[in-house]
Amino acid sequence: MTDLNRRRLLAASAAAALPLPALAASKPEKLVYVGDNGPWHWVMVEEVAPAFEKATGIKIDFTLLPVDPWTARLKAELSSGSGGIDIVQWSVGMAGWISPHMMDHEALAGEIMAKDPAWDWADFLGGSKRAATYDGKMAGIPYRITTGIMHYQHALLEQAGIAKLPETFDELEKATIATNKPPERYGFGISGRQGSAILSSFMPWLYSCGGDLLDFKTGEILINNAKGVAALEFWAGLVLKDKVTPPEATTWEYDEIVAGGQSDRYAMCQTFAPYGTLINDPKISKTGGKWVWSTVPGQTAKEQGRTWVDGHFLAVPKYTQNRDWALAFIQLATSKDWMRRSMVRGNAPPRGSVLRDPEMVSLIGWPPTAAAAIETGFPTPAQPVWSTLQLTLRTALSAAILGQKTPKQALDDVAVDWQRGLRRAGIKQG
Repeated sequence: MTDLNRRRLLAASAAAALPLPALAASKPEKLVYVGDNGPWHWVMVEEVAPAFEKATGIKIDFTLLPVDPWTARLKAELSSGSGGIDIVQWSVGMAGWISPHMMDHEALAGEIMAKDPAWDWADFLGGSKRAATYDGKMAGIPYRITTGIMHYQHALLEQAGIAKLPETFDELEKATIATNKPPERYGFGISGRQGSAILSSFMPWLYSCGGDLLDFKTGEILINNAKGVAALEFWAGLVLKDKVTPPEATTWEYDEIVAGGQSDRYAMCQTFAPYGTLINDPKISKTGGKWVWSTVPGQTAKEQGRTWVDGHFLAVPKYTQNRDWALAFIQLATSKDWMRRSMVRGNAPPRGSVLRDPEMVSLIGWPPTAAAAIETGFPTPAQPVWSTLQLTLRTALSAAILGQKTPKQALDDVAVDWQRGLRRAGIKQG
């Protein structure tokens, strides 16, 4: 069966199985969807929406925008109580301000299950549900959940005499040194530019040391305690002490960490799980077919390993006049078949059955590792003040890997700045 025919069959079967709202006579001509313009929407836009339109006669009107205009559009319309958006796509960091405008999606998931038990709400990973929840309320249905995992060129480890993947910081450091072959290839790749990617590059080491950022309820700042300092000493030490990172890695963000893997600039890295597809594709990567994946090492034991969890959710706003139809589209888009299809075209779905599907594992490789990481990972902070606080942490991490400040100095400076930021935000410090 050709891929095109397979897609048509999938679309027809998924649409036919879709339980439709009872009040078909009141259906709208279109549903307005507002989200970002990431390429992982391909299946939703090009395949799911046409299947939904065929089944219902309702067109999905996509407005897909760069991050800043996307956020501005949602804030403007939702804060005014406008009913102009039927389906909201939002990301983890938005939860604090967007949650009051969304319906209770735990209840909505219950409605879907009452009509269609095969949709299987229990199949969504627990970490994805935690990421969708703010202040006790689930504000969306998970659609794309990303996390950080380790990517290794396995043959390079074997050539260096390393028989098993590193499980602790010490083992990882030794592996990076053993595989470090400058100037052609280095042991470890990082996203070291002073931008948002530097946070995803550092956070697993913080969490795997048992550290944390701060307690938003009490205002207690944790980033500069002994655990936080130990994490930054390890991460910055790979750059400054061990010199196992490419010199240009201090300018790398998202695209560059992928390109570095594709061009064989490093033997291993910690980065987004879905990047494994791009790095390991022989059609576009010099190192294609050479990579294996694992969850991040722990500081002194493998079970201590923890990472970050981020992603996107599909949600029904309180103000839409098309509640049931919007929920029907979300049900279809997040069904098992369409989630499986979306992963082939670049999505990182939140369903355990899809990530652990033997066919997907054989085809892509990294999904079961991502599933394990998501279950124990820490969602990106959603408290509104975090959008300001994180800027100071980015600066501090950059200063540490550039050797401008010691890890202790850098994080102490962060703590001082965060104290001021929390006071301005009205968050009392215990």
